[in-house]
Amino acid sequence: MAFFAWLGTIANSPFHLRSGRTLTDPRISARSQSWLRALLYGFFAELATVLTIILIVVTYRYVVATGAPAADYAAFGLRTGEIVGIIGGAVYTFLLARLLMNRVSSEFVTHGLVVAATAIVFSVGGSLLGHHGVPAGYLLASVLKLASGALAGFLARGRQLLIDPA
Repeated sequence: MAFFAWLGTIANSPFHLRSGRTLTDPRISARSQSWLRALLYGFFAELATVLTIILIVVTYRYVVATGAPAADYAAFGLRTGEIVGIIGGAVYTFLLARLLMNRVSSEFVTHGLVVAATAIVFSVGGSLLGHHGVPAGYLLASVLKLASGALAGFLARGRQLLIDPA
């Protein structure tokens, strides 16, 4: 939970745009801020996924299986990347999209999909840079990210309808 508290402080900090304005500048509309936040949360969803994979692999190498052959570490890293990349990517996308829903007042599903699409762009981009290709598992991961982003928006929309049925 400390990670999400830290993320909330980062997301609310005054990021500087090219124009010299910050995200909290009153001259920038709330609508623009919500879309910028959606992009930022998508990036953080993918970053959290990658950091989780790194943490698991490093823990395995230096705590669980010290002294194993390098081939074992490589195989474990690939398998962990597949599993955590697919499941963890969807979970982090959902959690960060839900966090974003507290900051938007409309178009919840669309905001959730923007979070997911941004996470997918960084995921596929990272794969192309690191693996020089996109493994087949990325298709499933991308579908799950889209579904989790849409679900977060759908749940927020449903919550708003319960509170304000008009």
